Amino acid sequence: MVEPQPLTIRRQPFKGLYLAYILGSTVFVRLPFWTITYLPRRNRPSPKWSLLRSIIVVAYRSIITKLAVEVGSKTSHDPPESDDELKDAKFVWIDGLTEESDAFCGEVRRAAGVSGVKPSKVGGYWFLKHGAPSPTDMKAKPGEVVAMHIHGGAFHLGSAHPESVTSSLSRGLLEHSSKLERVLAVEYRLSAAHPDPPANPFPAALLDCLAAYRYLVKDLGFDANNITLAGDSAGGNIAFALVRHLVENAIPGLPPPGRLLSCSAWLDLSESRDEPDSSLHRNRRNDILGMGPRYPRAAYLGPLDPEEAKTNRYISPISSHFDGTRGLFKGFPRTYISAGGLETLLDDSTRVAEKLKEDGVEVVLDVEPDSIHDFTVFAWHEPERTQALQRFAKWLDE
Repeated sequence: MVEPQPLTIRRQPFKGLYLAYILGSTVFVRLPFWTITYLPRRNRPSPKWSLLRSIIVVAYRSIITKLAVEVGSKTSHDPPESDDELKDAKFVWIDGLTEESDAFCGEVRRAAGVSGVKPSKVGGYWFLKHGAPSPTDMKAKPGEVVAMHIHGGAFHLGSAHPESVTSSLSRGLLEHSSKLERVLAVEYRLSAAHPDPPANPFPAALLDCLAAYRYLVKDLGFDANNITLAGDSAGGNIAFALVRHLVENAIPGLPPPGRLLSCSAWLDLSESRDEPDSSLHRNRRNDILGMGPRYPRAAYLGPLDPEEAKTNRYISPISSHFDGTRGLFKGFPRTYISAGGLETLLDDSTRVAEKLKEDGVEVVLDVEPDSIHDFTVFAWHEPERTQALQRFAKWLDE
């Protein structure tokens, strides 16, 4: 399928006029049309959906996700001046890797050399169990379990900040797990491409998350076996790449985590299986994703050869390029794969679950039939969201 070039409007007054047009047409044309269209249950993506959910999803797909590329959207947050600004979280600066670090190696170093990416300090937010006092000593307690969350946002959007929508996954894990007392969410560098100033291509985000993982193990003393690496959407892609880096390079003192939790991971940036019977086509009108991969793919690849969107195992590990390849996931930790049955990226999750099983990895595939992409981060996607979080927590607490 040929993907249309996205419209981009960045300058005033055209940006303001365009936004006014979108607002007016939505209130007076689109919203009434959607309401009439979805009043009969048979017209909804799922007959189990409410009218409100049906309208929210089509609004996301038709407006919100498109505007993020068309007019630009600043979703990152400046570091707080004080933790007093945060209700249930604590901000930390994490030292970046050094150029001489044993962890700065392999494919990560190769790609960084091509892209001109350097290690950098990275921000992180510690989410704490509701009502728990903010710890004065961040060191791991004996046997303490912890999760590290890598947020989604197509590599160019989103934030780990407590006000970000994806923070609900960090909070949800804490709410439903009996063992987790805190979750570290990583404020990794976001990518950008034309017409924005190009910035932070692969492996910038991966380097930031690697530094955060090293912080947990080396600085705070967490046992790697007690760490769950969690990622949603593009964050799931980065989580898989981080585990791959740790597995393939056997870095001294930095083993892979004990568990990997993947929520609606985007694992094939090339969309190599864009066929009529694929979830990309089947669920196109059911999901929130409204723009194709052109902008996020260009932003994440940066100066790398465009072919790497299909051939680089750190970027698209389940692309058709790797069909027939065995052992690509050998050595991965036990993994939980969550996906929505109505999401366009469903095939990414089912395919990676198959590949993990082929390579002897203990894996759980959990597809919620009437749910959308990344449904566990949306408070309005109930009861499926809470039910899924409860299943995650049960798995984490085993």
